[in-house]
Amino acid sequence: MTKNVDSQASNTVLLNSSSEHNTCSSWRSSIASEWNARHSTDIKNTSTLFPPAMNPFGEDEVLSMTEVLLTGRLTMGIEVEKAEKKFAQIVGVPYAIMVNSGSSANLLAVSAITNKLRAVHCNPDDHILVPAVCWSTSVFPLIQNGLRPIFVDVDPRTFNVSIVELERKMASRVKAVMAVHVLGNSIDMQQLMKFIKRYKLILIEDTCESLGSFSSTDKTNERKMLGTFGDFGTFSFYFSHHITSGE
Repeated sequence: MTKNVDSQASNTVLLNSSSEHNTCSSWRSSIASEWNARHSTDIKNTSTLFPPAMNPFGEDEVLSMTEVLLTGRLTMGIEVEKAEKKFAQIVGVPYAIMVNSGSSANLLAVSAITNKLRAVHCNPDDHILVPAVCWSTSVFPLIQNGLRPIFVDVDPRTFNVSIVELERKMASRVKAVMAVHVLGNSIDMQQLMKFIKRYKLILIEDTCESLGSFSSTDKTNERKMLGTFGDFGTFSFYFSHHITSGE
């Protein structure tokens, strides 16, 4: 009797599982077919191997997004937690926190350095060195938190902040540097870290345009991921960036 009951239950589970699998395969195939039908000519109709504008995602991403939508959880959930842990592992840091944009990441980082619970923090009207070539969201968070951005000229070869110009702008009111790695180009991190340590400054790395770029450390010439040198590093998955999660 027990064996028969177990066998029947097992068969029921297997049947249900098979049914769910078939349903899953069906909708995945339908969505994949629809995607390919609409976008099969995206690259074929271009005359260059790397067209100037194309979708930064494809069939796999569309199916993954649909999987998440079907869970009914459209805010922080298990997939976000997995992404945070995986991202931290990839860049080589203990923790990563996902927010809605790189702009918000900058805002949180600046808010954190003004937190009086930190042993070393910024106070209202403290000066923060910012490269003259950057995005508005590297500057506005400073103003929002009562800090004063001091613009520093850049190296014309890389469009990144010039270490020589940082030295020229250094003053007693300067408490931090907002370092922006422009278009995948690394700032001279060996020289920047010497500057940061010499004056005991806080460092935020805006790495929104340079996910995946490296620089060498100041001791061993070992490569280290940009965004992991400072007190905080911010990254972005905006539509036009290297990897996107949408907007």
